[in-house]
Amino acid sequence: MNRSASRITLLAFTIASSAMVSTLGAQTVYKAGAHRYSVDQTMNARQTMQGQSVESTARTHQEISFSLTQANQGLAFTFVVDSASTAIDGVPPEQMAAANEGFKQVMGKTVTGTFSPQGKVIDATMTDSGPAAAQLLAGARNFLPILPEGGITAGTSWNDSTAGNFNNNGVVGTTLIHSKSTVTGDTAIAGEPAWRVTRSGTLSMSGKGMSQGTDVALDGSGDLEGQFYISKDGAFLGGEQQLTQKMTLTVPAAGITIPIEQKIITQMKRMD
Repeated sequence: MNRSASRITLLAFTIASSAMVSTLGAQTVYKAGAHRYSVDQTMNARQTMQGQSVESTARTHQEISFSLTQANQGLAFTFVVDSASTAIDGVPPEQMAAANEGFKQVMGKTVTGTFSPQGKVIDATMTDSGPAAAQLLAGARNFLPILPEGGITAGTSWNDSTAGNFNNNGVVGTTLIHSKSTVTGDTAIAGEPAWRVTRSGTLSMSGKGMSQGTDVALDGSGDLEGQFYISKDGAFLGGEQQLTQKMTLTVPAAGITIPIEQKIITQMKRMD
């Protein structure tokens, strides 16, 4: 059951968020632009089975090309994972190899679609199919944090809910995130004046499927907090997020229940 660590590593990717924005009057919405981003994650996981506790640490690095262009309805986007790799401590070498192989399946593939100026998905498609493709599609759909209908300015605060699907190593399910974001004031990133936006919320997830030929069920919940930064000129400058999760992996045929605890720290930076 140690394979659950690599499964949730990929799942965490779907809630890593970044953005490109423009200023419309005194309010901020997304605009056309093309940039590359780095996404670095550290995941500490612990699971207990038959009285034995197993801990692992996964470090993942991804580089993503993301572009927005003006369209008749909203903003057309292109999303590509240029490179991705992971190193996992505390697991067998074959598990780490399997995790990296999973990343190879999504590298270079393109997701296209349309976002609204506030970051809501209008449509998103890709030509490939299969579990890896479904995970990539979910990552693209959740790449932009959702802004309020009128855009943001100093002191703006808003709530949003985001539902998503996942298909990892044969476990298929849904996630639901409720969050609150607030523009909390001025700051500077690399000397560039910027707004700081804080975000906090909760996550719930559930899924069913097969792992190593056995029926399993996965349920869990979590808390997230973080912030992202937007320059006064309207560019995304980076951000960070921490997600703490408690999950239960159940194997009905064996009468086994496996508690899993995870802490995932994500850091995002614009590369150009």
